[in-house]
Amino acid sequence: MSQTPASPPPPPGPQPYYGPPQGATGPPKTISILAVVFGAAALLFGLIPVAGIFIGGLFGLAAIVLGVIGILKSHRLMAIIGIALAVLGLIIATIISVQVGKAVEQAVEDWPTDWESTTDREDTTDEETGGLDDFDGVAGTDPNSPLPAGTEVETGNWRVSFSDVVPDASETVLDENEFNEPPAEGHQFFMYRVDATYIGGDSSFAWDDLQLGVAFGNTLYTDYCGVIPDDLAEAPEVFKDGTVSGNNCVMVPSDGVEDAVISVQDHWQSGERYFVSTG
Repeated sequence: MSQTPASPPPPPGPQPYYGPPQGATGPPKTISILAVVFGAAALLFGLIPVAGIFIGGLFGLAAIVLGVIGILKSHRLMAIIGIALAVLGLIIATIISVQVGKAVEQAVEDWPTDWESTTDREDTTDEETGGLDDFDGVAGTDPNSPLPAGTEVETGNWRVSFSDVVPDASETVLDENEFNEPPAEGHQFFMYRVDATYIGGDSSFAWDDLQLGVAFGNTLYTDYCGVIPDDLAEAPEVFKDGTVSGNNCVMVPSDGVEDAVISVQDHWQSGERYFVSTG
């Protein structure tokens, strides 16, 4: 009796599937998220003039560094967005800061300076100029030929007149406030009253618009005296046709003060500078 040969073993079955380990969802996004946050901060701070270029610059630099790291080790798209925001913020901050710097420089250049000494002008005769009262074509613009005392002048957005001139108000000023310092040796406090009516649009302050001073000897004096009674600087804001009054005081040399005239100009509106006699 013959034996039946043994059958071969069955083939192995499919290997069991084991899914990806729990929690393995790709590279972490923390670095890229920080790049976006810092980039957004750089953009926001970049809108602040001057300060934005420093604060925004720090955030922008941090965003760029984190973005580069994020491209290599984290979420690529978010890292690129963070870098883009940072670069945009730095560009905006630079543009705004440059424009503000130019505006400030222009304002400084346009700030009014003391009137030019008449001795520096070309000498002309009365026949050539039509008289000193016609200096530069406008009466009262020559400090050596001022308008009569009490004359109301119009400069820029203001009509202004002067009264109650006290050439030596040193004692009055010192009595007004115990902390006031006396005038320098050989000087005195020259005080006068200002009446100003606003004729411009919107509203304004007389003390801010008007450049006031006392002129003689081809020099304009504007040094303030200190705390004075009824100071024009305390006058309120006024609208069109509103009038304010107050005193202005300037420290001047005692020598030659008898020739003093009062100077006024609306410097913000580049108004004409006038000189008015004190009496």
